Amino acid sequence: MNPDQFPAKGPDEETAVVRAEKLVGGGRALAHHDGETWMVAGALPGEVVSARATRRRAGIVEAATVEVTGSSHADRDPDPCPHSDRCGGCDWPHIRPEAAPRLKALAAADAARGQPVVAGLLADAPVTTSPLAYRLRARLHWDPVKQTLGFFEVRSQTVTSIPACRILSPDLMAALPSMIESLSRRCPQPVDLEWLQGSTTGDAVAGLRAAKGGPPRIESSWIPDRNELDGNVSGFHSLDRVGEIRGGWGATAVKFDLPIPLTVPLGSFFQGNRHLIGALFNRVAELAGDDWKPMYDLHAGVGFLAAAALSAGSRAAFLVEPHRVAARAAAMNLPTASVAVGRTAEQVVASAANLPEDALVITDPPRTGLTRSLRRDLAAWRPHRILMLGCDPATWARDAGFLLDSGYRIRSVEFFDLFPSTHHVEILAVLERT
Repeated sequence: MNPDQFPAKGPDEETAVVRAEKLVGGGRALAHHDGETWMVAGALPGEVVSARATRRRAGIVEAATVEVTGSSHADRDPDPCPHSDRCGGCDWPHIRPEAAPRLKALAAADAARGQPVVAGLLADAPVTTSPLAYRLRARLHWDPVKQTLGFFEVRSQTVTSIPACRILSPDLMAALPSMIESLSRRCPQPVDLEWLQGSTTGDAVAGLRAAKGGPPRIESSWIPDRNELDGNVSGFHSLDRVGEIRGGWGATAVKFDLPIPLTVPLGSFFQGNRHLIGALFNRVAELAGDDWKPMYDLHAGVGFLAAAALSAGSRAAFLVEPHRVAARAAAMNLPTASVAVGRTAEQVVASAANLPEDALVITDPPRTGLTRSLRRDLAAWRPHRILMLGCDPATWARDAGFLLDSGYRIRSVEFFDLFPSTHHVEILAVLERT
Protein backbone atom coordinates (compact mmCIF):
# COMPACT_ATOMS: atom_id res chain seq x y z
CA MET A 1 0.00 0.00 0.00
CA ASN A 2 1.02 3.58 -0.64
CA PRO A 3 0.35 5.46 2.61
CA ASP A 4 0.62 8.83 0.86
CA GLN A 5 -2.76 8.31 -0.82
CA PHE A 6 -4.58 8.57 2.51
CA PRO A 7 -5.08 11.70 4.65
CA ALA A 8 -3.09 11.99 7.86
CA LYS A 9 -5.01 11.42 11.09
CA GLY A 10 -5.31 14.24 13.58
CA PRO A 11 -4.52 13.58 17.25
CA ASP A 12 -8.10 13.81 18.54
CA GLU A 13 -10.08 12.21 15.72
CA GLU A 14 -12.09 9.01 16.20
CA THR A 15 -10.88 6.04 14.19
CA ALA A 16 -12.20 2.51 13.81
CA VAL A 17 -11.28 -0.59 11.88
CA VAL A 18 -14.23 -1.51 9.64
CA ARG A 19 -14.98 -3.85 6.78
CA ALA A 20 -16.32 -2.19 3.64
CA GLU A 21 -19.44 -4.04 2.47
CA LYS A 22 -20.49 -2.38 -0.80
CA LEU A 23 -20.36 0.89 -2.71
CA VAL A 24 -23.45 3.03 -2.32
CA GLY A 25 -24.83 6.27 -3.71
CA GLY A 26 -22.36 9.08 -3.28
CA GLY A 27 -19.42 6.81 -4.02
CA ARG A 28 -18.61 5.79 -0.45
CA ALA A 29 -18.41 2.31 0.99
CA LEU A 30 -21.01 1.11 3.47
CA ALA A 31 -19.67 -0.34 6.74
CA HIS A 32 -20.93 -0.97 10.29
CA HIS A 33 -19.19 -0.54 13.63
CA ASP A 34 -20.54 -0.74 17.19
CA GLY A 35 -24.12 -0.64 15.95
CA GLU A 36 -23.53 2.44 13.80
CA THR A 37 -23.61 2.88 10.04
CA TRP A 38 -20.38 4.21 8.55
CA MET A 39 -19.99 5.69 5.07
CA VAL A 40 -16.30 5.45 4.26
CA ALA A 41 -14.62 7.41 1.49
CA GLY A 42 -11.63 5.73 -0.13
CA ALA A 43 -12.64 2.14 0.73
CA LEU A 44 -13.65 -0.64 -1.64
CA PRO A 45 -15.92 -3.65 -1.05
CA GLY A 46 -14.34 -6.39 1.05
CA GLU A 47 -11.43 -4.26 2.29
CA VAL A 48 -10.69 -3.93 5.99
CA VAL A 49 -9.64 -0.34 6.60
CA SER A 50 -8.76 2.00 9.40
CA ALA A 51 -11.27 4.82 8.99
CA ARG A 52 -11.31 8.29 10.50
CA ALA A 53 -14.69 9.79 11.37
CA THR A 54 -15.12 13.20 9.74
CA ARG A 55 -18.75 14.01 10.52
CA ARG A 56 -21.84 12.62 12.23
CA ARG A 57 -25.29 13.45 11.01
CA ALA A 58 -28.72 11.79 11.01
CA GLY A 59 -27.28 8.69 12.68
CA ILE A 60 -24.64 8.21 9.99
CA VAL A 61 -20.88 8.40 10.57
CA GLU A 62 -19.06 9.85 7.55
CA ALA A 63 -15.45 8.75 7.44
CA ALA A 64 -12.27 8.72 5.37
CA THR A 65 -9.90 5.80 4.86
CA VAL A 66 -6.63 6.20 6.72
CA GLU A 67 -5.09 2.85 5.81
CA VAL A 68 -6.01 -0.48 4.24
CA THR A 69 -5.09 -2.95 6.97
CA GLY A 70 -5.71 -6.16 5.04
CA SER A 71 -5.71 -7.19 1.41
CA SER A 72 -6.49 -4.51 -1.14
CA HIS A 73 -9.35 -4.78 -3.60
CA ALA A 74 -8.25 -5.88 -7.06
CA ASP A 75 -9.51 -2.59 -8.51
CA ARG A 76 -7.53 -0.35 -6.16
CA ASP A 77 -5.05 1.81 -8.09
CA PRO A 78 -1.52 1.09 -6.83
CA ASP A 79 -0.34 4.45 -8.20
CA PRO A 80 -3.07 7.03 -7.46
CA CYS A 81 -2.74 10.76 -8.03
CA PRO A 82 -0.01 12.03 -5.65
CA HIS A 83 -2.28 14.89 -4.54
CA SER A 84 -5.27 12.69 -3.69
CA ASP A 85 -4.57 12.75 0.05
CA ARG A 86 -5.63 16.40 0.23
CA CYS A 87 -7.13 17.61 -3.08
CA GLY A 88 -10.91 17.58 -3.36
CA GLY A 89 -10.97 17.63 -7.16
CA CYS A 90 -11.65 13.86 -7.33
CA ASP A 91 -13.23 11.43 -4.90
CA TRP A 92 -12.34 8.17 -6.70
CA PRO A 93 -8.59 8.56 -7.33
CA HIS A 94 -8.01 5.26 -5.50
CA ILE A 95 -9.79 3.21 -8.20
CA ARG A 96 -8.15 2.00 -11.40
CA PRO A 97 -9.67 4.05 -14.27
CA GLU A 98 -10.52 0.97 -16.33
CA ALA A 99 -12.43 -0.57 -13.38
CA ALA A 100 -14.37 2.52 -12.31
CA PRO A 101 -17.20 2.38 -14.93
CA ARG A 102 -18.30 -1.08 -13.79
CA LEU A 103 -18.23 0.01 -10.14
CA LYS A 104 -20.23 3.12 -10.98
CA ALA A 105 -22.95 1.02 -12.57
CA LEU A 106 -23.16 -1.17 -9.45
CA ALA A 107 -23.27 1.87 -7.15
CA ALA A 108 -25.96 3.46 -9.32
CA ALA A 109 -28.06 0.31 -9.17
CA ASP A 110 -27.73 0.30 -5.39
CA ALA A 111 -28.79 3.96 -5.22
CA ALA A 112 -31.90 2.98 -7.20
CA ARG A 113 -32.77 -0.03 -5.01
CA GLY A 114 -36.06 1.60 -3.98
CA GLN A 115 -37.17 1.10 -7.61
CA PRO A 116 -36.38 -2.58 -8.28
CA VAL A 117 -37.20 -2.49 -12.01
CA VAL A 118 -35.00 0.55 -12.52
CA ALA A 119 -32.20 -0.88 -10.38
CA GLY A 120 -32.16 -4.10 -12.39
CA LEU A 121 -31.85 -2.20 -15.67
CA LEU A 122 -29.06 0.00 -14.33
CA ALA A 123 -27.05 -2.97 -13.08
CA ASP A 124 -26.79 -4.29 -16.65
CA ALA A 125 -26.63 -0.98 -18.54
CA PRO A 126 -23.68 -0.33 -20.88
CA VAL A 127 -21.17 2.40 -20.07
CA THR A 128 -19.50 4.76 -22.55
CA THR A 129 -16.08 5.43 -21.04
CA SER A 130 -13.66 8.34 -21.26
CA PRO A 131 -9.91 8.93 -21.05
CA LEU A 132 -8.54 11.20 -18.35
CA ALA A 133 -7.51 14.87 -18.86
CA TYR A 134 -11.14 15.41 -19.83
CA ARG A 135 -12.35 18.57 -18.10
CA LEU A 136 -12.99 21.42 -20.53
CA ARG A 137 -14.87 23.36 -17.86
CA ALA A 138 -13.64 23.95 -14.31
CA ARG A 139 -14.00 26.29 -11.37
CA LEU A 140 -10.84 26.87 -9.34
CA HIS A 141 -10.32 28.96 -6.21
CA TRP A 142 -7.76 31.71 -5.56
CA ASP A 143 -6.20 32.15 -2.11
CA PRO A 144 -4.27 35.44 -2.11
CA VAL A 145 -2.56 34.72 1.21
CA LYS A 146 -1.07 31.42 0.05
CA GLN A 147 -0.98 32.66 -3.57
CA THR A 148 -2.54 29.37 -4.57
CA LEU A 149 -4.99 28.62 -7.38
CA GLY A 150 -6.56 25.17 -7.21
CA PHE A 151 -9.32 22.99 -5.84
CA PHE A 152 -10.56 22.98 -2.26
CA GLU A 153 -9.29 20.24 -0.01
CA VAL A 154 -11.78 17.51 0.86
CA ARG A 155 -14.72 18.97 2.86
CA SER A 156 -12.80 22.18 3.38
CA GLN A 157 -12.55 25.78 2.22
CA THR A 158 -8.76 25.49 2.16
CA VAL A 159 -7.31 25.80 -1.33
CA THR A 160 -4.71 23.25 -2.37
CA SER A 161 -2.33 23.68 -5.30
CA ILE A 162 -2.47 21.40 -8.34
CA PRO A 163 1.02 21.32 -9.89
CA ALA A 164 -0.20 18.28 -11.84
CA CYS A 165 -3.70 17.02 -12.45
CA ARG A 166 -5.10 13.91 -14.13
CA ILE A 167 -8.55 15.29 -14.91
CA LEU A 168 -7.99 18.88 -16.10
CA SER A 169 -7.35 19.51 -19.78
CA PRO A 170 -3.78 20.08 -21.04
CA ASP A 171 -4.76 23.61 -22.16
CA LEU A 172 -5.82 24.59 -18.65
CA MET A 173 -2.71 23.06 -17.10
CA ALA A 174 -0.55 24.98 -19.60
CA ALA A 175 -2.25 28.28 -18.72
CA LEU A 176 -2.22 27.71 -14.95
CA PRO A 177 1.32 28.97 -14.06
CA SER A 178 0.93 32.32 -15.82
CA MET A 179 -2.55 32.85 -14.34
CA ILE A 180 -1.12 32.23 -10.86
CA GLU A 181 1.73 34.65 -11.49
CA SER A 182 -0.65 37.35 -12.73
CA LEU A 183 -3.13 36.90 -9.88
CA SER A 184 -0.25 37.05 -7.39
CA ARG A 185 0.50 40.58 -8.60
CA ARG A 186 -3.03 41.76 -9.25
CA CYS A 187 -5.65 40.08 -7.07
CA PRO A 188 -5.52 40.71 -3.29
CA GLN A 189 -8.87 39.05 -2.53
CA PRO A 190 -10.23 35.48 -2.62
CA VAL A 191 -12.07 34.86 -5.90
CA ASP A 192 -13.18 31.94 -8.02
CA LEU A 193 -11.76 31.38 -11.49
CA GLU A 194 -13.97 29.88 -14.18
CA TRP A 195 -12.45 28.15 -17.21
CA LEU A 196 -14.15 27.08 -20.44
CA GLN A 197 -12.60 25.79 -23.65
CA GLY A 198 -14.02 24.81 -27.00
CA SER A 199 -13.27 22.13 -29.56
CA THR A 200 -10.01 23.56 -30.89
CA THR A 201 -6.72 24.45 -29.22
CA GLY A 202 -6.55 28.17 -28.57
CA ASP A 203 -10.29 28.55 -28.06
CA ALA A 204 -10.50 29.08 -24.30
CA VAL A 205 -11.90 31.82 -22.08
CA ALA A 206 -11.61 32.45 -18.36
CA GLY A 207 -13.20 34.71 -15.80
CA LEU A 208 -13.16 35.76 -12.17
CA ARG A 209 -16.31 35.69 -10.06
CA ALA A 210 -17.10 36.35 -6.43
CA ALA A 211 -16.06 33.60 -4.02
CA LYS A 212 -17.80 32.59 -0.83
CA GLY A 213 -16.49 34.93 1.86
CA GLY A 214 -14.90 37.25 -0.68
CA PRO A 215 -15.94 40.69 -1.96
CA PRO A 216 -19.20 40.74 -3.97
CA ARG A 217 -17.68 42.61 -6.90
CA ILE A 218 -14.66 41.85 -9.10
CA GLU A 219 -12.40 44.84 -9.70
CA SER A 220 -11.17 45.35 -13.26
CA SER A 221 -7.61 45.67 -12.01
CA TRP A 222 -7.69 42.05 -10.81
CA ILE A 223 -8.13 40.70 -14.36
CA PRO A 224 -4.88 39.34 -15.86
CA ASP A 225 -3.70 41.24 -18.91
CA ARG A 226 -3.51 39.51 -22.27
CA ASN A 227 0.29 39.74 -22.45
CA GLU A 228 0.68 38.19 -18.99
CA LEU A 229 -0.81 34.85 -19.97
CA ASP A 230 0.78 31.85 -21.58
CA GLY A 231 -1.16 29.04 -23.14
CA ASN A 232 -4.34 29.38 -25.15
CA VAL A 233 -6.53 32.02 -23.50
CA SER A 234 -8.51 34.12 -25.97
CA GLY A 235 -10.47 36.14 -23.40
CA PHE A 236 -10.52 36.95 -19.68
CA HIS A 237 -13.45 38.62 -17.91
CA SER A 238 -15.20 39.45 -14.66
CA LEU A 239 -18.54 37.75 -13.95
CA ASP A 240 -21.33 38.70 -11.61
CA ARG A 241 -23.05 36.16 -9.37
CA VAL A 242 -25.51 35.04 -12.08
CA GLY A 243 -22.80 34.57 -14.71
CA GLU A 244 -23.19 37.80 -16.67
CA ILE A 245 -19.95 39.28 -18.01
CA ARG A 246 -19.23 42.72 -16.51
CA GLY A 247 -15.81 43.55 -17.93
CA GLY A 248 -12.58 42.21 -19.33
CA TRP A 249 -11.04 41.63 -22.72
CA GLY A 250 -11.17 39.31 -25.72
CA ALA A 251 -13.55 36.53 -26.64
CA THR A 252 -16.56 35.92 -24.38
CA ALA A 253 -17.54 32.48 -25.69
CA VAL A 254 -16.12 29.30 -27.22
CA LYS A 255 -17.31 27.15 -30.11
CA PHE A 256 -17.96 23.44 -30.41
CA ASP A 257 -17.64 21.80 -33.80
CA LEU A 258 -20.67 19.49 -33.79
CA PRO A 259 -23.14 18.50 -36.54
CA ILE A 260 -24.99 21.64 -35.43
CA PRO A 261 -22.20 23.99 -34.23
CA LEU A 262 -22.74 25.54 -30.80
CA THR A 263 -21.46 28.75 -29.25
CA VAL A 264 -21.16 28.58 -25.45
CA PRO A 265 -20.68 31.79 -23.43
CA LEU A 266 -18.46 31.97 -20.37
CA GLY A 267 -20.67 31.63 -17.30
CA SER A 268 -23.06 29.10 -18.89
CA PHE A 269 -23.45 25.44 -18.03
CA PHE A 270 -22.13 22.95 -20.57
CA GLN A 271 -21.18 19.29 -20.49
CA GLY A 272 -17.69 19.09 -19.03
CA ASN A 273 -16.01 16.18 -20.84
CA ARG A 274 -14.10 17.14 -23.98
CA HIS A 275 -13.66 13.50 -25.05
CA LEU A 276 -17.34 12.46 -24.94
CA ILE A 277 -19.21 15.53 -26.19
CA GLY A 278 -19.40 14.18 -29.73
CA ALA A 279 -20.40 10.69 -28.61
CA LEU A 280 -23.16 12.00 -26.34
CA PHE A 281 -24.43 14.33 -29.07
CA ASN A 282 -24.58 11.51 -31.63
CA ARG A 283 -26.27 9.10 -29.22
CA VAL A 284 -28.97 11.62 -28.33
CA ALA A 285 -29.54 12.21 -32.06
CA GLU A 286 -29.89 8.46 -32.59
CA LEU A 287 -32.37 8.10 -29.74
CA ALA A 288 -34.38 11.14 -30.85
CA GLY A 289 -34.82 9.65 -34.34
CA ASP A 290 -35.82 11.39 -37.54
CA ASP A 291 -39.57 11.58 -37.06
CA TRP A 292 -41.50 14.83 -37.30
CA LYS A 293 -42.81 14.91 -33.73
CA PRO A 294 -42.29 18.24 -31.92
CA MET A 295 -39.53 18.39 -29.33
CA TYR A 296 -39.66 20.14 -25.95
CA ASP A 297 -36.34 20.58 -24.12
CA LEU A 298 -37.29 21.53 -20.57
CA HIS A 299 -33.73 22.11 -19.28
CA ALA A 300 -32.14 23.46 -22.44
CA GLY A 301 -28.99 25.27 -21.34
CA VAL A 302 -27.30 26.53 -24.53
CA GLY A 303 -29.22 23.98 -26.61
CA PHE A 304 -26.86 20.98 -26.64
CA LEU A 305 -29.44 18.20 -26.32
CA ALA A 306 -31.97 20.03 -28.47
CA ALA A 307 -29.35 20.51 -31.19
CA ALA A 308 -28.63 16.79 -31.11
CA ALA A 309 -32.32 15.99 -31.57
CA LEU A 310 -32.65 18.53 -34.39
CA SER A 311 -29.61 17.12 -36.16
CA ALA A 312 -31.49 13.82 -36.53
CA GLY A 313 -34.40 15.37 -38.38
CA SER A 314 -36.39 18.55 -38.88
CA ARG A 315 -39.05 19.15 -36.25
CA ALA A 316 -40.64 21.96 -34.29
CA ALA A 317 -38.49 22.76 -31.25
CA PHE A 318 -39.46 24.46 -28.00
CA LEU A 319 -36.75 25.18 -25.42
CA VAL A 320 -37.03 26.31 -21.80
CA GLU A 321 -34.11 27.82 -19.88
CA PRO A 322 -34.23 30.07 -16.75
CA HIS A 323 -30.57 31.17 -16.95
CA ARG A 324 -30.72 34.13 -19.31
CA VAL A 325 -27.12 33.94 -20.56
CA ALA A 326 -27.57 30.31 -21.60
CA ALA A 327 -31.06 30.91 -22.99
CA ARG A 328 -29.85 33.73 -25.23
CA ALA A 329 -27.08 31.44 -26.49
CA ALA A 330 -29.63 28.70 -27.20
CA ALA A 331 -31.72 31.12 -29.25
CA MET A 332 -28.62 32.07 -31.25
CA ASN A 333 -27.48 28.46 -31.68
CA LEU A 334 -30.92 27.25 -32.81
CA PRO A 335 -32.58 30.16 -34.62
CA THR A 336 -35.58 28.09 -35.77
CA ALA A 337 -36.45 27.06 -32.20
CA SER A 338 -38.78 28.85 -29.84
CA VAL A 339 -36.94 29.64 -26.58
CA ALA A 340 -38.63 30.57 -23.30
CA VAL A 341 -35.93 32.85 -21.90
CA GLY A 342 -35.77 33.22 -18.13
CA ARG A 343 -38.62 30.80 -17.44
CA THR A 344 -38.53 27.46 -15.64
CA ALA A 345 -39.85 24.14 -16.87
CA GLU A 346 -42.36 24.16 -14.03
CA GLN A 347 -43.74 27.54 -15.10
CA VAL A 348 -44.02 26.66 -18.77
CA VAL A 349 -45.57 23.21 -18.40
CA ALA A 350 -48.03 24.27 -15.70
CA SER A 351 -49.29 27.26 -17.68
CA ALA A 352 -49.34 25.73 -21.18
CA ALA A 353 -52.62 24.61 -22.71
CA ASN A 354 -53.10 21.70 -25.10
CA LEU A 355 -49.54 20.36 -24.98
CA PRO A 356 -49.33 17.65 -27.66
CA GLU A 357 -49.12 14.05 -26.51
CA ASP A 358 -47.37 13.12 -29.76
CA ALA A 359 -44.11 14.80 -28.64
CA LEU A 360 -40.55 14.15 -27.57
CA VAL A 361 -39.70 15.73 -24.21
CA ILE A 362 -36.08 16.14 -23.10
CA THR A 363 -35.13 16.60 -19.44
CA ASP A 364 -31.69 17.28 -17.96
CA PRO A 365 -32.39 18.62 -14.47
CA PRO A 366 -29.83 19.52 -11.79
CA ARG A 367 -28.63 16.92 -9.29
CA THR A 368 -31.83 17.23 -7.27
CA GLY A 369 -33.78 15.82 -10.21
CA LEU A 370 -37.25 16.76 -11.40
CA THR A 371 -39.34 18.72 -8.94
CA ARG A 372 -42.48 17.08 -7.59
CA SER A 373 -44.69 19.47 -9.54
CA LEU A 374 -42.86 18.82 -12.81
CA ARG A 375 -43.11 15.05 -12.34
CA ARG A 376 -46.83 15.40 -11.75
CA ASP A 377 -47.35 17.70 -14.74
CA LEU A 378 -45.28 15.48 -17.04
CA ALA A 379 -47.40 12.49 -16.11
CA ALA A 380 -50.57 14.49 -16.76
CA TRP A 381 -49.19 15.73 -20.11
CA ARG A 382 -48.42 12.15 -21.25
CA PRO A 383 -45.94 12.90 -24.06
CA HIS A 384 -45.18 9.89 -26.24
CA ARG A 385 -41.45 9.80 -25.39
CA ILE A 386 -39.27 11.33 -22.69
CA LEU A 387 -35.50 11.43 -23.11
CA MET A 388 -34.01 11.70 -19.63
CA LEU A 389 -30.43 12.67 -18.84
CA GLY A 390 -29.57 12.64 -15.14
CA CYS A 391 -26.42 13.13 -13.08
CA ASP A 392 -27.61 11.59 -9.80
CA PRO A 393 -28.70 7.93 -9.84
CA ALA A 394 -30.92 8.21 -6.76
CA THR A 395 -32.98 11.17 -7.96
CA TRP A 396 -33.01 9.90 -11.55
CA ALA A 397 -34.37 6.54 -10.35
CA ARG A 398 -37.01 8.31 -8.25
CA ASP A 399 -38.17 10.28 -11.29
CA ALA A 400 -38.06 7.29 -13.63
CA GLY A 401 -39.97 5.15 -11.11
CA PHE A 402 -42.69 7.78 -10.85
CA LEU A 403 -43.07 7.82 -14.63
CA LEU A 404 -43.15 4.00 -14.78
CA ASP A 405 -46.01 4.08 -12.28
CA SER A 406 -47.69 6.66 -14.51
CA GLY A 407 -47.81 4.46 -17.59
CA TYR A 408 -44.32 4.60 -19.12
CA ARG A 409 -41.73 1.93 -19.84
CA ILE A 410 -37.97 2.30 -20.19
CA ARG A 411 -37.07 1.57 -23.80
CA SER A 412 -33.30 2.07 -23.39
CA VAL A 413 -30.90 3.07 -20.63
CA GLU A 414 -27.14 3.55 -20.54
CA PHE A 415 -24.35 5.39 -18.75
CA PHE A 416 -21.93 8.03 -19.96
CA ASP A 417 -18.88 8.27 -17.72
CA LEU A 418 -18.38 12.01 -18.13
CA PHE A 419 -16.50 12.34 -14.84
CA PRO A 420 -13.64 9.80 -14.56
CA SER A 421 -11.84 9.63 -11.21
CA THR A 422 -15.06 10.66 -9.44
CA HIS A 423 -18.16 8.69 -8.42
CA HIS A 424 -20.36 10.82 -10.69
CA VAL A 425 -21.94 9.32 -13.80
CA GLU A 426 -24.63 10.40 -16.28
CA ILE A 427 -27.65 8.21 -17.02
CA LEU A 428 -29.24 8.53 -20.47
CA ALA A 429 -32.57 6.86 -21.05
CA VAL A 430 -35.67 6.96 -23.24
CA LEU A 431 -39.07 6.32 -21.70
CA GLU A 432 -42.13 5.57 -23.86
CA ARG A 433 -45.78 5.79 -22.97
CA THR A 434 -47.37 2.35 -22.93
